[in-house]
Amino acid sequence: MDEPLFGERKKQTQISQIIISIIVAAFSLFSIAIGVYFGIKVNARHFVLVGTIIVIFGSLALLVKWWRDQDDRIHPKFKYLIFLLAGCVILASISLNCYVWVPKALTCNGLYTFENKTCMSVPDPTSCSCGLTYDPVQLKVYCTDYCPPPPDSSSNSTSSDKKFDEFDPEYDIFAYDSN
Repeated sequence: MDEPLFGERKKQTQISQIIISIIVAAFSLFSIAIGVYFGIKVNARHFVLVGTIIVIFGSLALLVKWWRDQDDRIHPKFKYLIFLLAGCVILASISLNCYVWVPKALTCNGLYTFENKTCMSVPDPTSCSCGLTYDPVQLKVYCTDYCPPPPDSSSNSTSSDKKFDEFDPEYDIFAYDSN
């Protein structure tokens, strides 16, 4: 005898609908508030998502009002549309939160180490004659005093004085030369 008569809803169903409605409304209103705040403070483009949430939430509220009306009830299949609109409101609110709460961009005009989360100043590479060296112990970048000698051009020549860069289609790379 716990079944409701004449299309009435169970008390448990009504309570769960009210709780879900409060959660969706609170999250949507929170998202609208932070979207307006950051839209004024940081970037006016946040108002686009605020407008989207307001339109979706308004249509959801109107559909819920029609569905809950006891005198002139709409068809029960519209509850699926209510679920769809609630999902859209939640996803639009989540996307607004992801867009607003972006971490500040890292500005480092040097070498950034992720291990220590530090930014090291780097000298101008054009002022260094031999290049830059990173010292992981002292966490410094400095100009290198040691310049490696240029490669010896005589060591690159083969016994037949061919350059390695030249292409010779008749040269067999698999042939073994014992000389």
